[in-house]
Amino acid sequence: MVQVKPSSESQHVDKLWNKNFIILLGANIFIYMAFYLVITLLSKYAISLGASLSMAGMIVGLFAIIVLFIGPFGGLLTDRTNKKYVMIIGTLINGIATLGYSFAPNIGILIFFRVLHGVGFSVTTASGLAWATDFIPKNKMGEGIGYLGISQIIATAFGPEIGIEAASGIGISKTFIIAAVLPIIASIFMSFISNENQACKKNSADKKNKINFRAIIATEILPLSLIGGLFSLGNGLVASFLVLLGEQRNIKGVGIYFIVNALLLVFTRPLSGKLYDRRGLSIILYPALLFSTMESLLLGHANALWMIILAAAVKAFGQGTAQPALQAECLRKLGSQRRGVASSTYFLGASIGQGFGPLIGGSIASVFGYAGMFNFSAVMMLCGILGYTIYNKKRAVLHV
Repeated sequence: MVQVKPSSESQHVDKLWNKNFIILLGANIFIYMAFYLVITLLSKYAISLGASLSMAGMIVGLFAIIVLFIGPFGGLLTDRTNKKYVMIIGTLINGIATLGYSFAPNIGILIFFRVLHGVGFSVTTASGLAWATDFIPKNKMGEGIGYLGISQIIATAFGPEIGIEAASGIGISKTFIIAAVLPIIASIFMSFISNENQACKKNSADKKNKINFRAIIATEILPLSLIGGLFSLGNGLVASFLVLLGEQRNIKGVGIYFIVNALLLVFTRPLSGKLYDRRGLSIILYPALLFSTMESLLLGHANALWMIILAAAVKAFGQGTAQPALQAECLRKLGSQRRGVASSTYFLGASIGQGFGPLIGGSIASVFGYAGMFNFSAVMMLCGILGYTIYNKKRAVLHV
């Protein structure tokens, strides 16, 4: 078995803002920016190729299903091979798939590249988080993951609008080509990171060759993953139905929700990471679930724009603080040798919530309205409090 010889940097990172972490942060921005440049345009592009509205929605939603099933294998691949090469290859696949959208002559080819994009994105989300932790000091893990999350926030805040404006000026196809260049640039950046900076592999050859359920999904952190999925469920409901809610209730300018939330997340994510590093998960997660409950209730019963804005601010202290802390806790529990599986298992819950949340929410809204849908989300957050309490009690019993 070939082992990666760890450098002194991989064994002990003194400062958070080191060269490797900064490069990965920049690469992360490019990867997510490409993703969000595409996401708002894909359904319209599919319709232009002859897809029906329902078929266009299926093509867009197919991505989440692919990520759900491929993500755990991406984590396994990350742990058992080489984080750097896995990340670069996954990023290049993202670029190839995005470029493929531009030249797809029909719906069948478009679906092929959508599936390929889902595979590439599954790999990069698992390996990117796992690889970045090799360059974050152990005592600043939560803070570092918080800053990684900001790269996604930047892309979320600006990517869709840039994509829409670019498509109106140069066309959707050319916008896809521009988006495809970003992951390729990111992979070039990552090639300058030393390969010695990943953690040393200590697994035996027999263990490495053994593939079972536990090797793919870390059951010990699955409860944390599912709690994280509750926040993604709420996020999916907002992304899918907030504009429709605003139209139904005649609330103008609901798009400001996303701007307010993105601006506040820039501050709450690093702060929550620092708090996690000092005090642990519980002091963050309980308030975060309560804040998210409040956000859902505000949206469910909003009849004015100020309630929408308040909900956006509350969300920044709910989902915005919980996600980096949960990610850090999952990585801490599994240790350096299983960071890929820790990352992919965490994102498993996120994929379930983001993918199936709008489907369930739409069914509830069709019967009970948007108030009933967001009330359901609030109840799920309260169930998360109960679930985390049970999880903590069982863990305390096991340590007695």
